Amino acid sequence: MKNTGFKEEIEFVNRLDKDDILFENEFSKIKDIFPFQNYDEIHNFFCKHRGLIVILNQIKPLLEKHVPYASFHLELDVDPLFTPQLLLVVKALDHDFNNGFKEEIKLINQEIDELVLKLNLGIEFFIFETSCNLSGKSALSLKEVSRHYSGYYNH
Repeated sequence: MKNTGFKEEIEFVNRLDKDDILFENEFSKIKDIFPFQNYDEIHNFFCKHRGLIVILNQIKPLLEKHVPYASFHLELDVDPLFTPQLLLVVKALDHDFNNGFKEEIKLINQEIDELVLKLNLGIEFFIFETSCNLSGKSALSLKEVSRHYSGYYNH
């Protein structure tokens, strides 16, 4: 992503801040792309940090480009000792995780870093890469396995 001063992105965040209907429509799109639980908590977090919609809109094509084999979901980390943070949890199978996955996530971070900083969301957002395997105690359910092989959740 080239730094164009992010004029369009900032204008869109300003529109989201002023227009609750637009915000709800855009949040609904995010909800359909990035699965999560705890709807009310995450919705309230997005209400306070509406720029996260812009960040996630930028990340979606980057995930498709860099890690099309990964699955992902959103979580809200509410550790009482720290500022609440939205985590984009991106999972890859062990084989993929150990063969370039982390480097691809670094590329995604590099591409969005300037926008995240420009929107002042550096503390509120983090991509958390993790691995999973198909055997032993951490075996995936059949549903989860099918998600891995079909690409994304809800895609």
